[in-house]
Amino acid sequence: MQALRAAFSTTSMRALWDDEAIVASMLRFEAALAQAQAECELIPASAAQAIAAQCETVHLDVAALAERARRAGTPAIPFVKALKAELSHAAPDAVPYLHYGATSQDVCDTALVCVSQAALQQIYVGLRRLGDALATLVERHARTAMLARTLLQPAAPISFGWKAAGWLDAVARCAHALHDAGEGARVLQFGGANGTLVAHHAKAHAVTRVLAQRLGLQASVISWHGAHDRLARLGNELAILCGMLGKFGRDISLLMQPEVGEAFEPHAEGRGGSSAMPHKRNPVACMHMLDAAYRAPALALTLTGELTAEHERGLGSWPNALPVLADLFMLAGNSLDAAVEVAEGLRVEPHAMQANIDRMHGVVFSEGIALLLTRKLGSENAQRIVGELCNEASARHVDLRDLASRHDEVRAAASGQEIDAACSQTAHLDAAQAMCTAVLEAWRTGRNF
Repeated sequence: MQALRAAFSTTSMRALWDDEAIVASMLRFEAALAQAQAECELIPASAAQAIAAQCETVHLDVAALAERARRAGTPAIPFVKALKAELSHAAPDAVPYLHYGATSQDVCDTALVCVSQAALQQIYVGLRRLGDALATLVERHARTAMLARTLLQPAAPISFGWKAAGWLDAVARCAHALHDAGEGARVLQFGGANGTLVAHHAKAHAVTRVLAQRLGLQASVISWHGAHDRLARLGNELAILCGMLGKFGRDISLLMQPEVGEAFEPHAEGRGGSSAMPHKRNPVACMHMLDAAYRAPALALTLTGELTAEHERGLGSWPNALPVLADLFMLAGNSLDAAVEVAEGLRVEPHAMQANIDRMHGVVFSEGIALLLTRKLGSENAQRIVGELCNEASARHVDLRDLASRHDEVRAAASGQEIDAACSQTAHLDAAQAMCTAVLEAWRTGRNF
C-alpha cells in the first residue's frame, strides 16, 4: 500500500514524513537536549559531546523500532533503549545522561513539531506559487466575461478574473490562518515524567529556553502533555486548506465539462485518459484536490476529538498525532501541488464563455430590468412583466433586451437607453473589476507569510 499511497502524495512531502526522517528528528531532540543541559551545567560537557556525536552518526533499525513500539505503546521507549545501547560502545560514561530528565512524549511530540515546521515551509512555497498563478489569471482575465452560476444555474455575468480573484482571496486567507496555526504549534514539548521537569530543579527554565533555541522552537511556560489544542488547530487549518483547494478543483472540473468547455487542466501525454474510452480527458488534478477535501476533515476531527485526554497524559490519544498529521500534510501537499499545476497551466476559453452567455438570450440580465421596472412600476408589476419576458425569450430564442424594448408597459416606463444600461454586460465587468483590483493589492502586500 505504501507504493499505491504514493499516487496521492508528493515525493518531497513523503520524504519529510518517512521513518528515517522521524527518527532523525528524534535524534536531533536528544542531541539538542544534552547540549542544552551541558550549557546549563546540568550534565558534563563531555557527555553532551558524546551524545551529540552518537546522534549524528548512529543508524538505527527503523523496522525493529516500529515492531517494538507496537508493544511498548510509543516509539520513544525502544528508540532510547537502542540509542543507549549504541552509545554504550562509544562512550559508556555518557549513557546515564542520555534522555536525562525527559519522557517519551517529549521526544515524540517535539520531533513531530519539528517535522511539521519543515512541512509547513513546503506548503508556504506552494501557496505562494498558487497565489501568484491565480493573480496572473485575475489580471489577464479581468475583462473576460463568463456566466456566474448560482445553485448550478446560470446567473448574471461576471469576469473570469473575478472568479479567479475569489479563489485567490481564499488562498490568502487559508495561508495566513495556516501560518498563524503553524506558529502557534511551533512550541517545544518538554516536561519530564509528570510535566514539571522536577529532575532539572532550578535549571528547568534555562534548559527549556536553550533547548527551544537550538531546535528553532518557542519555549512554553508549561509543558503541554495533556493539551494538544495547538496540534488540533494546525490539523484543522490543514483540513480547511484541503477543502478550499477542493472547491477550486470542483469549479475547474465543472468548467471542463465539454458541454461547458470554458477552462481546462493542462494536457500532457498519458494524463487523464480512460482505460475504456480513448476520447476522454479526465480532470485528474481536480480529482486529487477533491480526494484531499473528502478525506482531510475526518482526520482533523480525530485530533479535535482527542482534546479530552485524561489528566496529565492521555491514554491512546497523543501518539495518534504523528500518523494523523502526517496524512494531513501529505493530503494538503498533494492537493496544493495539483492546484499549482492547474493554475499555472490552465487553458481558458473566452469564446466559449461568451457563447454560453449569448445562448441564454439575455435572460441572465433579468435582475437589471427587474430593478429598473421596480423603480418605475413597483415590485409586483416588475416581477410579472420580467417573468413573462424571460419565458418568451427562452421559448422563442429571442434576446430579452429586444423583447423588453418592444413591450408596451416597459416602453412607457423606461427609455431605450435605460433598458440598454439594465442589460449591460460592461456594467457587470466594471463592478467585478473593482473587487479584482482590491484582491490583487491585498495579495501583493500580504504574501509574506
